[in-house]
Order: sequence, then structure tokens, then C-alpha cells
Amino acid sequence: MDEQENLAQLNDRLQAKNHALAQALTRAGEELAKAKAQLEQFAQPPLTFAAMLRMDRCSTDSHGVQHACAEVLHGNRRVVLPVAPTVNAARLEPGMTLLVNENMVIVGTAAADRCGAVRQVDESLDDGRLIVSDASGARMVVERAQGLRHAPISGADRVMLDASARFAVQVLPREHTDTLVLEETPDVTFHDIGGLDEQIATIKDAVELPFTHRALFARFALKPPKGVLLYGPPGNGKTLIAKAVAHSLAQGADGSGVFLSVKGPELLNKYVGESERLIRLIFDRARERARDGRPVIVFIDEMDALLRTRGSGVSSDVETTIVPQFLAELDGVERLDNVIVIGASNRIDMIDPAVLRPGRLDVKIKVDRPGPEQARRIVARYITDVLPLAPSTSAAQLVDALVDDVVSPRRAIARVRDEHGDWSTLLLADVMSGAMLKNIVDRVKTKAVKESVRQGRDVPVGLALVHAAVDEECDSARATLAEVNLEQWVRTNGFDARRITDLRALPAHAADEAEGTYGMEQA
Repeated sequence: MDEQENLAQLNDRLQAKNHALAQALTRAGEELAKAKAQLEQFAQPPLTFAAMLRMDRCSTDSHGVQHACAEVLHGNRRVVLPVAPTVNAARLEPGMTLLVNENMVIVGTAAADRCGAVRQVDESLDDGRLIVSDASGARMVVERAQGLRHAPISGADRVMLDASARFAVQVLPREHTDTLVLEETPDVTFHDIGGLDEQIATIKDAVELPFTHRALFARFALKPPKGVLLYGPPGNGKTLIAKAVAHSLAQGADGSGVFLSVKGPELLNKYVGESERLIRLIFDRARERARDGRPVIVFIDEMDALLRTRGSGVSSDVETTIVPQFLAELDGVERLDNVIVIGASNRIDMIDPAVLRPGRLDVKIKVDRPGPEQARRIVARYITDVLPLAPSTSAAQLVDALVDDVVSPRRAIARVRDEHGDWSTLLLADVMSGAMLKNIVDRVKTKAVKESVRQGRDVPVGLALVHAAVDEECDSARATLAEVNLEQWVRTNGFDARRITDLRALPAHAADEAEGTYGMEQA
């Protein structure tokens, strides 16, 4: 009995081992099959891509076998390759991407590449081909892929080419000018601008009047000006005036006015013809916005950088093509209704005379430096009774103290020499601007904030802080003059270049008690 039980146990153990061995053999077989499949995958020859040009021939024999060859562009070679019988040759279209095996046989098709070179369409030929150009102006003729055979393509469109650069495979959205212009409705009003009442009245007559009284202009057969130029030393409100005009027009046109601020330097492009194309796009956008009668302001800041005098030799003479393009858009064949160009420049002498002639930039407004009374009106917009003021001190007193200190004869910043060799004193008042006055007020407020933080209580604005801020601004002006290019500084700031032949900045905290202004005191 014991022997039978031992034999049974032995038999069970042998069966278990046999089962385990069978499982191991099964797993080994599966791993072997997997390795064989991987080896076959690794051993497959690579497939290459080719661009389909056209069918060379296609026929079917008596056995129903397809015999076809296609003309393709394989790499840089134009070759005729056979088409595998498993590929339906009737479905192969020009521009398709083909798969070619190691035996140079077309064995399939691949999805079109979603990336490729972008070209601008210059012209669509009668047979459907396209003349396109790249950023450098180089032109070439390309075919349309099958998907674009009947697509409407005009000269303003952009297309993507395939890898062979022979087929246009996709029409891209038209280029936007969002990177070149800032479209907005400014929140600056004429009430925010101080000391420029005369200039504001002039620009209102030139720009605002034609839109607010269209019927009267039509009755008198009077056309609104095409453009306005604001010129003068920097920091005196030229940009603010342009924004206020746009805001006023928007309010008068039920909030529908548009202000396009052109980023002039971004229009300058090293590729031939690219800057001109960008100018054309900007004016096309202005015409589109103004098509329904809305007033559109195209504001070009630093106009002298974009429209310099042709042939001056100051730059690379790129203006020889930019200026004609600008003039063609301004008064060319295509009308520019409800669009007014406002330019701003510190250097009117550098703008091409053809741009400045009547009929183009008709109105020229000089925005000069503020005098004492204008300065008071400017500062009064920033120092008000709303601020925490020192006891027994009013905002009007602080305004008067600040302006009187700025225009004081003791605020000397440099010595200048004229063409006769005579030296005179350049005062802070001689270079005063609206931006400088606002900067002084900001210095005053910053000092009050810092003192409040240091003392742990609100420190009101008083005369001491005002005079300290003017001291800092005066020292900053002296330090700046020590580093300037004399010729450029004189012309940019509106001084007569013949009357300043040398400039020597005074040291920091200098307190010349000179009683004259520029050109009045003799050394």
C-alpha cells in the first residue's frame, strides 16, 4: 500500500514537471517567434520619398495586371519609376508624396508634409501655374497640387510649397499686420494735454472738422487733408496729440474710429521689396477699416527714420524705394477715403521733401518747448489738491515753485560756443519739455513714498521735495549732455546748428548764477 502511494506521488511530481516544461517550451516558442518578427522588421530595406510629377504610361495586360510608370522627382533627380501592381496608378496625382522601395519601385503613397517653405504669390498664370517669390524677391514658377487646381488664388495670398519646391500644396491665411501696427482706441483726451492749446486747435481744424461736418465739406467741394505732420523737440506731446485726435474722432463717430499706430522700425527689412510690401499691407488694412465710413488714423512715429530724404547717403538708401511706395499709397490710383496719416518727427529736415509737399502732408504743426505759463498748465495736471500736501501748502504753490525753480537762471547745465567763438550758458529751461516736467513730478512723488516707508507714516509733498527733485533732474541733464553727439543732439532738440559749435556740460551740482539764457550771455 505504501509503495502504491509513493508511486502515485512520484507520478504527480513528474506530471507537474512535465506541465512546467511544456509551459517553458511554449514561452520559448513565443519569444522565438517574436525575435524572428523583430529580425524581419529590422531587415526590411528603407523606403524613400518622391514627389509625383505626372503619369508616364499606364495599361493593363490580358491577365488584368497593371503596367504603369510615373515621372517623379526623387531627391534631386527627375526619373521615371515603375508602379507596383498593388498601387492603383489611376489615383496618383501630381504633387502627391510617393513611397519608393530599394528596387526603385513605387509601392505606396504617404501623407503630405504639413511643413514647407512659404512663398508670396505674385501672379496666377492662365494655365493655373503660379509665380511666387521669397523674402529676397527671387521669383519662380510652381505648379498647383491637385487640391488647389480650382482654388481661387490672388496676388495677396501666401502658399506653402512641398519638399520638392515644385508644387503649391496649401493656401495659407493672408499675412496679418498685427505685428506691425497697434490697433486701439486711445483713452487720451485733449483735456489730458496741457500747454498746447494752439496746436490742438490747429489739428482739430485739420483732422476733426472734416469728419464732424462732412456735409459742409461736401457743399464747399473741400477735401480733408491726407496727412498731418507734428514736429519739434522730443517729449513735448506729439504722440499725445495724435492719440487725442483718434479718441475725439472715435467719440464723434459713435466709438467706431480706429487708431493704427505703425511700428516704423519693424517696416525696415533687409530683403528687397519686403518693406514696400509691408507698407502696402498697412494701407490695405486702413482702407478696409475705413470702407464703411469710419475715420481711421494711421500714426507713424519717428517718421524721419522711415521716410528719409532720398539720395542723402545717411543710410543704406533703402528709402529710394520706401518713399515712392508710401507716396503711391497716399495719393496713388487707389483712393484713400476716410484715412488720415499723422506723422511725428524730431527731425523734419531729414524727411523727404516729396512727402512734405502740399497735397500729401498738408498740415505741419510745430510742437515746441513749453514756456513758463505752458509749463504751469502741464504741471498742474499732475500736482493737484488730491495729493497729501504739506500744511499751509496748496497745489498751486507747489506748481509755481516747481516751474520757477526749473526756469531759474541758476539752473545752468552746460556752456555752449557759437560760430563766432562766443560762449554762453545753456539753462535747464532751454531743454525743458513736457516729459521732463512730468518726470520731475514723478521724482517728487517717489521721494514722498520712500520717506513714508522710511518713517512709517505718510509724508506729505512739500517745497523741500520739489526742490530736491529739480536738483536731481538738473544733475541728470548735465550727465546726459556729457555723453551726447553734439551734431545729432543739436538737430534733434531743435537748436540752430550754426549757433552751437561746442558744448561743455557743467559738473554735477554746479550752480552757475548766470543771468542769461542760451545765446544771450557772453563769456
